[in-house]
Amino acid sequence: MNKTALKIFTYFILTSVIISTIMLCIYFAGFAFIASDTFSNSNDSSPRRILNSISENISTAGGEVLLQNDVNIPDNTWCILLNGEGNIIWSLNKPDDIPDHYTINDIANMTKWFLNDYPVYEKATDHGLLVLGTPKNSVGKYDIEYSMNWFSTLPQRIFIIFFMNIGLAALVACLVGINLYRKINTLTKGIKNMSSEKPVKLKEKGIFKEMAKNINETSRALGSKNEALAKRDEVRSNWISGISHDIRTPLSMIMGYSESLESSGEIKECDRKKAEIIKSQSLKIKKLLEDLNLISSLEYDMQPSRKKPVKICPLIRNIVSEIINNGLSDKYSITLDLKYEPALISGDEFLLERAVFNIINNSITHNPKGCTINISEYREKNNVYLKISDNGIGVPDNVLKNINIIPKTAHGIGLPLSYRIFTVHSCKFTALNKDGFSVLIEFPLK
Repeated sequence: MNKTALKIFTYFILTSVIISTIMLCIYFAGFAFIASDTFSNSNDSSPRRILNSISENISTAGGEVLLQNDVNIPDNTWCILLNGEGNIIWSLNKPDDIPDHYTINDIANMTKWFLNDYPVYEKATDHGLLVLGTPKNSVGKYDIEYSMNWFSTLPQRIFIIFFMNIGLAALVACLVGINLYRKINTLTKGIKNMSSEKPVKLKEKGIFKEMAKNINETSRALGSKNEALAKRDEVRSNWISGISHDIRTPLSMIMGYSESLESSGEIKECDRKKAEIIKSQSLKIKKLLEDLNLISSLEYDMQPSRKKPVKICPLIRNIVSEIINNGLSDKYSITLDLKYEPALISGDEFLLERAVFNIINNSITHNPKGCTINISEYREKNNVYLKISDNGIGVPDNVLKNINIIPKTAHGIGLPLSYRIFTVHSCKFTALNKDGFSVLIEFPLK
């Protein structure tokens, strides 16, 4: 599980726990609100308040019970006063079905809250037992008893329920989160495979149905596009190979005849120079064709197919010797400083020769007034370094910036081609302008 998914998962669980805690508090508050009868406890016309009001205003005068002040009681509400013998000595709105005399058993049963199905409330006064009755079916009464131990352990049980609720919420959140993570992980893998241009086919169901459908459609579109590009590249590669093959034969004839004319003693000196120019330009065309074939094979980072152990120092000497022997002008000088002679690397010798040649030839081509080219080679730990530098005018900044891009024209392909060759050989390539132009290549030793 990556860090982003872990953060989402943790946030999801914490949110669920917080919501569950808030809901539990709301449940407790709601239960307390539902369980309480606020009307009967707080209203001025509640039975208890009426009973208290009557008891405060009742009095006796000459053996007669009197209500000193009028007490406002609701309709169908009545009140009686019993003396010690169980007889009614005073009443107010007494129904006809209420007896006038009560035994001890009657009074005991009445304290169970009902008298002839009338909900009643009692209060002992100095004048006797005051009983207030309310209409039938107006009040429900239930006998609920709790021990003192129940009250003393109530906080602990509330906390137990509270944490059990949190634990249950966390468990549910984990299960939902794991299921959600699996679905998101499937989408993530699909997107990752799609970025690697691998075919993707996700199940289009659930809450991510639309997203999975879009990923599948995008994968199919990319697959179709890649197929079209592969066909186009194959056609282009075949075209380049065909053109190179068709040009190679007449080019060989041109080079052969120009060499014959250059070495012939029967032509004038000016004609010999022209033959020399034809020969040098033919060599450039030959190199250009070879570069085009290399670009065709390396454009998509194809790995060299002819890898073998290559000694780097002899390879450099052969390239420098070929450049000098082909008539290098006196305006240019090449110095060698090869410190680690046994250096052995693994690669395609032809490609490596072309890459090193292109870098040296770049210094010659872009410094028409001449320059000094320094080539040094040395070892550090398990790597060998090749540095090629000159004291010329350097290369344009846009060339350095786009050195990893093969240009669409034949001009300026030398350095990008060298960069691509060294890259597919797992080499580190660094190019910069500093007192001229400098390239540093880091080879892994075989």
